[in-house]
Amino acid sequence: MDDGDRQPETSIGAPSPFVVMVVGPGESDNSRFGELLERLRWKAGLSRADAATKLGFSSEYLRLIEVGKRTPALGQMRNLLRVYGAKGAVEQISPQGYRQDLLVFDPLDGDHGDPVIIEFTSRIREARRRALGAPPDEDEDWEQADYEGPTESRATELGLVVSLLTRADDSTLRKVRKLLEDRAR
Repeated sequence: MDDGDRQPETSIGAPSPFVVMVVGPGESDNSRFGELLERLRWKAGLSRADAATKLGFSSEYLRLIEVGKRTPALGQMRNLLRVYGAKGAVEQISPQGYRQDLLVFDPLDGDHGDPVIIEFTSRIREARRRALGAPPDEDEDWEQADYEGPTESRATELGLVVSLLTRADDSTLRKVRKLLEDRAR
């Protein structure tokens, strides 16, 4: 095999270089993602109200998703694909070893189109990634060589806390935030 035929080396679980959209708080692709989800709903033959009921959302929240003002959490995407009968996969590793948060086929492309690969961003996801010992992102001021990550027991505890926080209501989140801010001072 000559150098031109080599596949790029990857570390298992690295983000896919083939990402079409990045969605999450403040991301510019949220509107395009909302439009894609709306097309999936239309293909499923569901009204917004029917889809919202099946998904456990309010119709208004689903409308906000479809216009790009909100983005669902990655954890909600399996249910969304199931309810819409959409072809796709959530949190899969590609044959090349890349992490693919969401892979979905756009109904406008028919059965022969390429999948749309979507990466999700969120503060919770970043906290969970760090809790499991991942180094900080490149744009942060930390020296990666000095970063050793949390101990195994601390990482487990942080992961559990983040998991519980994802299920907490807004009032509880505000109380936890205030408690943590007070203790950090």
